[in-house]
Amino acid sequence: MTLNEFQQLCRDTCVALNYPDSDALGSSNHIHLDGVDIGLFFDDLEMNDRLVCYVDIGTLPEHDREEVLARMLAINLLTGTKVSGVYGLDMQRNCIVFMQHFLYPEMLSGQEVAEILTGYAQHAKAARQTLMNGTRTESLSELLESSLKSDAIALA
Repeated sequence: MTLNEFQQLCRDTCVALNYPDSDALGSSNHIHLDGVDIGLFFDDLEMNDRLVCYVDIGTLPEHDREEVLARMLAINLLTGTKVSGVYGLDMQRNCIVFMQHFLYPEMLSGQEVAEILTGYAQHAKAARQTLMNGTRTESLSELLESSLKSDAIALA
């Protein structure tokens, strides 16, 4: 993929999302989708065979921090690879992020990326209520399942 192809994919994605600025994702590598910050990055010099997507899941709560972080680490052990995504802590912003590589981005259409990003935004909003809530006592698999809508694009 070239930089021009990436910018066109971002433009097509914004159009498919009916985003107010069709150049937002390609120029700033960032959009705010349904209350969720999402970044999409491309490095045409070092890794031109993939896109890297970051999804802001939410601020790490002051209470139950260890419980929430333990959940994220456990999910990474269950599902985390470069192709299924991983969770991490952005220490500068004190928030949980989900990071996903999209391999062979030239095979993706703007509509497909829009559907994926919409699914990620839905997951982030649900995860704020489930995975990020240290008082929830369900099993990890139940919490993860409840953060994923059955019609959403799979994260793992």
